[in-house]
Amino acid sequence: MVFEILEGISRADIAFRVRGRDPVELFTAGAEALLSIMLKNPETVLKKSSVSFTCEAADLEMLYFDFLSEFIFHKDSDKLLLLPEQLAITRSNGTYRLSCAASGEAIDRSRHLFTVDIKAATMHNLSVTRDDTGFSATIVVDV
Repeated sequence: MVFEILEGISRADIAFRVRGRDPVELFTAGAEALLSIMLKNPETVLKKSSVSFTCEAADLEMLYFDFLSEFIFHKDSDKLLLLPEQLAITRSNGTYRLSCAASGEAIDRSRHLFTVDIKAATMHNLSVTRDDTGFSATIVVDV
């Protein structure tokens, strides 16, 4: 998974950009980036627990924001580090709907080495765009 840290967008927070051929690949890359930014060793997260959730939004930007916020919520409320396993995004009557099955495990401070704690996704510089090669998403996260 490749993501790009964007310098100069925010002083105290972290801005990053991910790319994907389609929205599913894009959103998956965003969730992977969250874990990679937080953990020195994201590969140590094992698939022991499962969580499913859905999100709805009028546009892809808000859907991306809500999607990443779910991962942060589960980290904070359930102490779970998660990655998407199955992800579907559909559009009907002008509304995007996302369903996600994610897996991961409880935070284990002896194995999961945090470099920073992401507290929230923000709307500062939030964008999801499409070009000839696919999709790109930019977001700033509060640390």
